[in-house]
Amino acid sequence: MKRVRNLCAAVAGFAVILGLGSIAQAGVGLTLKGGTTGAGGDLTFKLNDNLNLRAGVSAFNTTQDINEADADINLLNVPILLDWHPFKDSGFRVSGGVMFTDNYLKISDQNKTVTINDVDYAVTDIRGKIDFDNTVGPYIGIGWGNAVHASSHWYFSADLGVAYVGSPDVSLRATASDPLLQTELDNNIAEQIKTYKDDADQFQLYPVITIGLSYSF
Repeated sequence: MKRVRNLCAAVAGFAVILGLGSIAQAGVGLTLKGGTTGAGGDLTFKLNDNLNLRAGVSAFNTTQDINEADADINLLNVPILLDWHPFKDSGFRVSGGVMFTDNYLKISDQNKTVTINDVDYAVTDIRGKIDFDNTVGPYIGIGWGNAVHASSHWYFSADLGVAYVGSPDVSLRATASDPLLQTELDNNIAEQIKTYKDDADQFQLYPVITIGLSYSF
């Protein structure tokens, strides 16, 4: 429910930005981009000669094999940012704002042999998920490109920054095909959760690296 509320707030904020853009006296730019937040786009609205308002959405989904089990990796990121261009006629920008996120890894499989804490087990089912405490957090970064600059319609765009997503939440459970191994499996699951949590802790500051192409209307 918390994720639904925060993502609804992100959509509402995006709608407000669209409303501001419709009454703005300045230009509007569209950027198509891809990177560590997924693939998607931004809308940029010029507020004055040095300051722009930018909002967008990026998403990505793929299935990978993790410890012999199928894992679904999902990214959904909605940034709402202010871009400050300190130098006239330069694409360099300093960006700050918030990023709404719903990024997670989910494991779901049946009747497999999986590796848990470096031990192989035959299981009838396995379920797990890694996600993060924060669904909305601060973002700060630098970048290049001004999607609403008047000198040309087309621009290169790049961003380098970090978004704070908080500590990871990790869950994992499995049922051993051999009931006599269930206690041993549960103990190794507890150790595996610690390993996953330590690995995911490195991403409390989520790296944002994107490149794109902008068009100024």
